[in-house]
Amino acid sequence: MRQGPESCEAGFTLVETLVALLILSMMAVAGGSLLLRATDAGKQVRDREAVLRELDIAQAFIRDDLEAATLRAAETADGRGGLQIMTGGETSQTDALISFVRNGWINPEAAAERSGLQAVRYVLSEEGELIREASLRPDPTRSTEVTRRVLLSGIESVDLTFWQGNQSSTYWEAAPGGARAALPRRIEMQIRLDERRTLTISSLVGGPGS
Repeated sequence: MRQGPESCEAGFTLVETLVALLILSMMAVAGGSLLLRATDAGKQVRDREAVLRELDIAQAFIRDDLEAATLRAAETADGRGGLQIMTGGETSQTDALISFVRNGWINPEAAAERSGLQAVRYVLSEEGELIREASLRPDPTRSTEVTRRVLLSGIESVDLTFWQGNQSSTYWEAAPGGARAALPRRIEMQIRLDERRTLTISSLVGGPGS
């Protein structure tokens, strides 16, 4: 007996199709999770790099200012405290963390009629920002231009220690003709960022001829 040609229809059953869709869905979810984790990791790395860069810039500003501090006495724009060489720490002579006059302010080809001296103040705002204030002349008035730069934010507290040899003090009040008309040899600044992180900056003060 002759058999007729068999007609075979190739394809997937409904169950096979559903299994395939389930597998594809699981792969898509896994791939999406990996992509999100990679994105989050990349953002964390960039945020960490930004924080480290901010800390490096702040340390550079602070060390550069302290190393360029001079014995030049100056008065604040409001005249508070009279002539001061350097004032800072736990003192009522200034509302800043520390204030002094520095030299080495670059003035290429004497483009501006000013000296290389600059009055500098470091202030901790109520919002927890460490702000560098620089007056464009060593004896500022109320109309003197002041440049302000936020160096760090999210600060809980700042403590200063002033060293002269082996002696340390939590404040410094140096005025012309006073008993301590001098700069400290070294200043240590402890910046508490939060419960776990504290940044300590230690710098020598003043250079030759200061």
